[in-house]
Amino acid sequence: MSKLTLLLADNALDKLYHGLVMALDAKTMGWTVKFFVTSQAIVLFTKKSQGKGRMKMGTLARLYVNYSMKRLGLSSAQDMLKEALQEGVEFYVDEIGLKMVGFSKEDIMDGVKLSGGVSFLQEARDSDVVVTL
Repeated sequence: MSKLTLLLADNALDKLYHGLVMALDAKTMGWTVKFFVTSQAIVLFTKKSQGKGRMKMGTLARLYVNYSMKRLGLSSAQDMLKEALQEGVEFYVDEIGLKMVGFSKEDIMDGVKLSGGVSFLQEARDSDVVVTL
């Protein structure tokens, strides 16, 4: 079975969205998917955030993108994150990064596990495809 490993280090909503699209597409193809989160992206996987990120664009552009997504019937990143968890995408938050941004393991979303750099490197070494966002 093929395996995809993703690494998300930015808390921009567009990067999270693209990572989730790739993860769900790979699951549809029967792949194993491991999704690692570090640095600024950690806040997207806390219970407080629940996948609500920010878009790196002005207010008008952000409103237009949100309108376009609704008009086209595209799922929100929050809905895609829930779907990915249900479909068996494994999400891992970097434990040291979690501490650095002032959160504890109790603050991470249900279904998300803690990991470290060695875990990511081992998974990346054994993967068919590795994507960093």
